[in-house]
Amino acid sequence: MIELFDVTRRFGDETAVDRISLRVERGEFCVLVGTSGCGKSTTLRMINRLIEHSEGEIHLDGQPIRDFQEDQLRRRIGYAIQSTGLFPHWTVGRNIGLVPRLLQWSGSRIQERVEALMDLLGLPPEFAHKYPHQLSGGQAQRVGVARALAADPEILLMDEPFGALDPITRQTLQGELRDLQARLGKTIVFVTHDMDEALTLADRLVVMHEGRIVQQGRPTELLRAPANDFVASLLGGDDRGLKEAALIRVEERMLPVAPEAEGMPMVRRHATVNQALSLMLWHHTRHLLVVDEDDSPVGQLSLDVLMHKARHE
Repeated sequence: MIELFDVTRRFGDETAVDRISLRVERGEFCVLVGTSGCGKSTTLRMINRLIEHSEGEIHLDGQPIRDFQEDQLRRRIGYAIQSTGLFPHWTVGRNIGLVPRLLQWSGSRIQERVEALMDLLGLPPEFAHKYPHQLSGGQAQRVGVARALAADPEILLMDEPFGALDPITRQTLQGELRDLQARLGKTIVFVTHDMDEALTLADRLVVMHEGRIVQQGRPTELLRAPANDFVASLLGGDDRGLKEAALIRVEERMLPVAPEAEGMPMVRRHATVNQALSLMLWHHTRHLLVVDEDDSPVGQLSLDVLMHKARHE
């Protein structure tokens, strides 16, 4: 869906991005991480030509992005940022409908789209008449995402969209975004400096340092085999095992229910292995009964099996 070929961006004598190549598949959730100034936001903005690349080529669906008119390209790509970028003197409904109006959709079609997106993102209908200053941070960020999705773009670019939110709201929106991407199948390129957020969201994790890509792959691949000390440190150093456990669901490690499982402490099948380990520690046990949402047993979890898997994968 998106391809970068030896892309470089210079600002005067400074090289912000240095000959990077990247391929983002259709429907993939790609997260760019790295320390401040590593070039991740610059890379994001080059994809929709908010910043022009100095060298190399960037393709969208097989076509160089410089073959598109800038305004037409940006209307095909949703863009969400940390501060939401909402117009303060416009209502929520008008903010969401911005790009469809630029595309000259009919009034009724815009209204239908605004209502559908507000419902999708859990915004009550009466919020359409509110102004950004009347919203909480999480609500405003939902409106920002709705506006980015308004023209139904195939690609969504997100630059630290949850960075200014409190941890609870941030975690809630991360889950909602992952569910939204699974339902809509959008191709998402997401920038963050928060490694836990990156690991939670990414199908593909791209680590950048000093303008270059130093490693990319599935989060579990990077956790198990970091390319160098920088990547290992960024991923959490000695905590990498626990971070990997937070990516694995209990149902992926459970065994069939044994007769002796009755009376064991319970854990939900969709909980993470990290959460299960916490429960084992709390209950001073090496075994848990795995249950469905209605508390019906579906399996059991053994610490010995978890340890065996961890050693041999």
